Amino acid sequence: MNTKLKKILIIIIIILIIALIGLLVYNFVIKKSTTQENGGAGLPEGQENEENGAAGEEEISQPRPEVRIKAISQEPIFSPTITSDKTKVVYYLRSNGNVWQSNFDGSNLSQTSTTILENLVKVIWSPDKNNVITIFQDNLENISKYFYSYATQKALPLDKYINYIAWSPDSKKIAYQYQNDFTDNNNISTANPDGTKYMTLLKTRMKNLIIEWPKGSDIFLREKPSGIAQSSLYSLNTLSKSFNNIMPNVYGLSIKWSYEGDKILYSKTNSKGGNIGIFIADRNGINEKSANVSTLAEKCAWSQDTRYIYCAVPKNIADAKVLPDDFYKGTFIGNDEFYKINIGTGEKTNILEKENLIEAYDAADLLLSPQENYLFFINKENGLLYSIKL
Repeated sequence: MNTKLKKILIIIIIILIIALIGLLVYNFVIKKSTTQENGGAGLPEGQENEENGAAGEEEISQPRPEVRIKAISQEPIFSPTITSDKTKVVYYLRSNGNVWQSNFDGSNLSQTSTTILENLVKVIWSPDKNNVITIFQDNLENISKYFYSYATQKALPLDKYINYIAWSPDSKKIAYQYQNDFTDNNNISTANPDGTKYMTLLKTRMKNLIIEWPKGSDIFLREKPSGIAQSSLYSLNTLSKSFNNIMPNVYGLSIKWSYEGDKILYSKTNSKGGNIGIFIADRNGINEKSANVSTLAEKCAWSQDTRYIYCAVPKNIADAKVLPDDFYKGTFIGNDEFYKINIGTGEKTNILEKENLIEAYDAADLLLSPQENYLFFINKENGLLYSIKL
């Protein structure tokens, strides 16, 4: 072997020895130190990954936050209310007029009536929940109304010229507008729920009035709300027949009465149907106070002690052109958040976190459970009844 070849072999051997020493230093000094710093000292290789994987599985299996809002009807409904024993929510199906009820959380769903009511469009419950006024409209837009007693299970037709109807607070009478355009007979009257023993309180030229009868001896009348037409709120005493305009010339006027009938929640707009807001006033229309919230009265409900109101507030309210008209016609679809509002302090509490808003809600017909631990509403997006656990 010549000298040159020997030198090459020696160099190769030296390089291999250096590489081997470097590998040993890495495995037994550097790598071990790194493992200790990462908390893996003394663990067999791969065990740390197994524990991390187990921790990840624990995170996945942790219980999710409670969903506090959910649909509690299986089909579109209308006219939800609380049962007379105050333990359930009851409603009519839009598809066939069957009556269903459930617990406030939607459990124990049961059908209480199998009677098919074709063309049913509205139900007006008596305050004691023992009777209803049912309103039907056929394909030719002919409207018929019936008084139905749950006690007798009989339905009696009402005069076809009876328009808007309201129950008396004690459920013993109805108030209504009788409007016959052929005879020009137009009056506000009261009667037994079946239409007998009627008494005329006021003759009027105003047509298509909304009638409301909160607690007390006064009936209240108003024109249908529009953001581009003024309407007024009138009081009519059933005993003295005195008639007063207590809230004149308001654009977009829509109203919700408190449980005791001593306060009014109402929405109003400017003359173009914009800048809608909620206001509170006394029964006679005085002491107006803004709730500083932009929504419709139809999207609000009173607490029983009148300290709070609960409102669905559209985040997209600015998209509406004319309110409340667009809401009634369905050309404005709200994307609502839900608030509890202290009308004394003005404090607003968002009652649902964003993670609970799992779909879009356009709320109407808001209703509180007797203990005010559930809030119900119909979602106009799909017609279903929803429940919010408060």
